[in-house]
Order: sequence, then structure tokens, then C-alpha cells
Amino acid sequence: MALCIAVAFVPMPAAPGAGIASDNVTYVDTIPLEIGTVTGARRVGNTLFVGGARGFSIYDVSDPKSPALLNTTLSGPRFPNEDIDTNGKLLLLSNQDTPVATGLEVWDVRDAKNPTLLGRVADLKDHTFSCVFDCKWAYGSRGAIIDLRDPSSPVVAGNWGASPPSDGFDVTEVAPGMVLTSTRVMRLLDARKDPADPKTIAIGSTRDNRLIHSNRWPRGGKDRFFLVQGETPLQHVCDRSAGAFMTWDASNYRRTRSFQLIDEFRMTNGTYTDGNPAANGLGCTAMWFQHHPSFRNGGLVVSGFFEHGTRFLRVDRRGMIGEVGYFMPAGGSTIATYWISKRIVYAFDVQRGLDILEYTGTL
Repeated sequence: MALCIAVAFVPMPAAPGAGIASDNVTYVDTIPLEIGTVTGARRVGNTLFVGGARGFSIYDVSDPKSPALLNTTLSGPRFPNEDIDTNGKLLLLSNQDTPVATGLEVWDVRDAKNPTLLGRVADLKDHTFSCVFDCKWAYGSRGAIIDLRDPSSPVVAGNWGASPPSDGFDVTEVAPGMVLTSTRVMRLLDARKDPADPKTIAIGSTRDNRLIHSNRWPRGGKDRFFLVQGETPLQHVCDRSAGAFMTWDASNYRRTRSFQLIDEFRMTNGTYTDGNPAANGLGCTAMWFQHHPSFRNGGLVVSGFFEHGTRFLRVDRRGMIGEVGYFMPAGGSTIATYWISKRIVYAFDVQRGLDILEYTGTL
């Protein structure tokens, strides 16, 4: 059971036509995006790279409440193009299941106003790709290992599994050369000796063998627990089988070579007046989330839950989870959320574009 935090939320109109928010969340603005269905973003310094079904956009976010568009590159269609990764020089895009599936594309984004395509690897079915060792390597969510030391000629160099897992949605480099996979059986891979042949040093799985969608391990893998969410797409009613946001115990994995589930948080359907929609179209699973910059063995997390919108969660020092705020968009469906500053959150919505929110509660 998730931790119950005794905080009274007062649903309030966030702004005319914007949605409903708890009293500690302020709606700032909505910015339409030109890249089709938006799927995720990655920030490097004051530059934000945003992926969508038609391509990607680059923004200057030095003023978080007023992002400035630098470039939009329409290179689609592409799917899913989620959780795009970059070091600010190279940008990795996935294209898994469109009529012309290009697999992995590598873009030069050093000139944010004029990105150029460097290379591609076709016939790959990985859902996403992530940078490893500062984008000298790319790991696919379903096993592909790509050598990017010459980014104009990317080469398939190996596979991090005995066979590509069909359920892999993402991988995260939690520390240099240490990669955590989002698979039914999560693996912590050690690629420090040989990036083309990483070793599995710990695993974790759920009793119900649920789909795992994404993960983050705060402070470069130093926290006692890491954060995970599981996906249940197109589930219209939220119940105990809906996709959960989870905390996992990693305090003793070096000895046990395993991770253990601590707590999980799921959305419920409601009456709108209680801050929860009565039903869902795309589902009520969490998708892409991010912990607050101050997270240290506990703290704030922000996550997108489709029609349930943006949810602010607090993880205590035991790893127990409770909700502390929300923004539920009108006519929207939130797929990804990111802390842009200590108070400002960008909520990417597949219907609306970019909702800019300000969290005024306790950090």
C-alpha cells in the first residue's frame, strides 16, 4: 500500500480552459508544439530537446517560464521517439514501427539552429536508445549495442541480452558505464570494462511479471532505492492492475545481486471534483517521470499519468510513496514531465503540447 499523507487538496480551476489543479500547483502557460504527438524530452544545461511523432524541436529554457524555440526539424513520421537522449552534441532518435522504420538515427545538434543527420542503423526494433559513456555508445531498450565512436558510421557491436527481450521499453545509464534496463526482469549492467559485452550484476522482478516502462536512480546510483514505473496501455478504468509508480530497494544489491520492491502508487478513477477523472482513454499508467534535483534517499517526484495529468509525489526515507499535488488538464493527456527548475515543471501532453506548471508546495 502507498503511504497516505494527510494533506487536503482543494481542487481549483487552474485557468479558463486549462484544467484543475491542487492548491499548491499553479498553471503558467500552454505552448503548442509542431512535432505532432509529443513523446518526451531531454535537457542539457539551458537547452531542451523535445521529441515527437514528426521530428524534434530545440528550445532555450534559460527562462523556464518562457522557453524560446531555436529550431524544429520535421523528419518523421516516427514511432515511438520516446525518451530521446543527447549529450548536447549528439542526439539519438528511435523509429521502431513506422512504414519506413529507420531504427536508430544519430543527429549532430551542436548548432541548435541547424541540426544535421550524421548516420543511421536500420532494421532495429528497439523502443528507445540511450547514450552510454557520453554517447560514444548507444544501448537499445531491447538489447542492441551500437558503437558510436564514429557517429557518422554507427555499427551494431553486440547485444546486452542472450536474446533481445521483446518487452524492453527503455534503459538508463545511472552512472558512467552502469545501465539499468526497464524490462520485466530488470538488469543492472556493468559496461565499464567492455561496452560491447556488459555483465549483469543484479536483477529485480515483480511477482505479477508486469511490464516495466522506465526507471531513474537518483544521485548517479548512490541512493538506497531507485524509481520505476510499469505500463498498462489503453486501460480505461484505473484499478489495482493499473500501471504503478514504484520504489525499489537497492541498498544491498552488491551482496544479494538483487533488488526488492518497496512500495507502489496507482491512480484511481473519481468524479473530477476530487482531482481524478471518471474514466480514461489512453489509460492511467505513469509514463515518463523525474525526481526533483534535491532528491536524496527521498524527496519529490513528478510524473505524467495521461488523463490524470501531472502528479506530484513524495517518497519518504523508507521508500513509501504519497501524492502531494496535481494538475489535471482539460482535454489533455500527459505523457512526460520534467523539473526545469526547483519550482517549474514542463508537462508534455499528447493533445495540448507543453503545459508549464509551478509547484508552490513544500520541497
